[in-house]
Amino acid sequence: MAEKILIVDDDLDTLRLVGLMLQHQGYRINAASNGMQAISMALTDKPDLILLDIMMPEMDGYEVARKLRSDQNTNTIPIIMFTAKTQVDDKVEGFEAGADDYLTKPTQPRELFAHVKAVLARGKKPSIPILPQPTTRTRGYVTGVMSVKGGLGVSTLATNLGISLRARSKKNVIIAEFRPGFGTIGLDLGFLNPEGLSRVLEAPPEDITQMSIENELFQHKSGVRLLLSSYHPADAKYITYVDHFDAIARYLAYMASHIVIDLGPGITPITDRILTHCDEIVVVLEPIPNTIVRTLSLVEELTKKGFGEGRINTILYNRQRTEMQYSLAQVQMEYRHPISIVFTAAPELTYQCSKANVPLVMQHPDNLTSQQFAKLADNITKRVRTKE
Repeated sequence: MAEKILIVDDDLDTLRLVGLMLQHQGYRINAASNGMQAISMALTDKPDLILLDIMMPEMDGYEVARKLRSDQNTNTIPIIMFTAKTQVDDKVEGFEAGADDYLTKPTQPRELFAHVKAVLARGKKPSIPILPQPTTRTRGYVTGVMSVKGGLGVSTLATNLGISLRARSKKNVIIAEFRPGFGTIGLDLGFLNPEGLSRVLEAPPEDITQMSIENELFQHKSGVRLLLSSYHPADAKYITYVDHFDAIARYLAYMASHIVIDLGPGITPITDRILTHCDEIVVVLEPIPNTIVRTLSLVEELTKKGFGEGRINTILYNRQRTEMQYSLAQVQMEYRHPISIVFTAAPELTYQCSKANVPLVMQHPDNLTSQQFAKLADNITKRVRTKE
């Protein structure tokens, strides 16, 4: 039976034209002219694919995608964003909202057909069971670090936490940066053109091995090993390589005692899959009203995914000294969840360390902020011992 495609666009001419083109290719077509209608039709008719415009009144395509992904009845339907928005930030937001592919208007029919066929084919493929082949049978403790938006210091925290775990536990630590095209850890530590993660991602997921990952790890002078993302914007294309990241995470879990993964902002398709490998999540919060509201929503989503009490570790990260931020009492009143550690602002020291390519916990080990990283590392090692 021909696959069903739901086309969502407020431009009726586009609906007719694209619908006719896809009908001539043998697909069954349904059409919706707004977001609410699209969600209703997706629930009742269960299409095999949704071709979704972004710029629509009342509810845009990003919001439609997020609602579809949050409903267990529609969260597996493949989505292609089909839009005139061409900027990289638009594409990233689309993938973060849950899109499987992104296609810009205007496009040639052949290109449209190719994207539709590829996404439908991926949806039909069973997931490949990629089982670890570890050098040890002992699984490490995987800590994901994330926030609700960029610019909150997630990468800085992941780096300093990983180095603190190495110093406090005396065990092997790997820091992995799962942010293709948006890498910052390599530059902060003085590694130019870090492309280790990109090289691993070039192989099909079934060909990724523990050895291929091991070969791309940087050895840092602190003793931690690093799997670094590229900072080249074009490498953001890997944001759709969910099966690849799943394979990498499976192996990493058996390659060190502690694995710290920089997941970046939001629950992207990559993060959604990698959460299944994480023992706990460190959520970075800043004392700003809008960020608190958004972070509450993030924690709610994490709770739905099984991260209940004891598996979400919120830290309050003060990056600037400013009276525009909330006090700790105000944050606690509005956030309503436990805050494990409050990091004091040290913008000057952070800048100096970045300029010198030396992490704060190594450059200023006796600083109050470094002691707070040590406390966070100790809390995690205690949970590991309790789990053992």
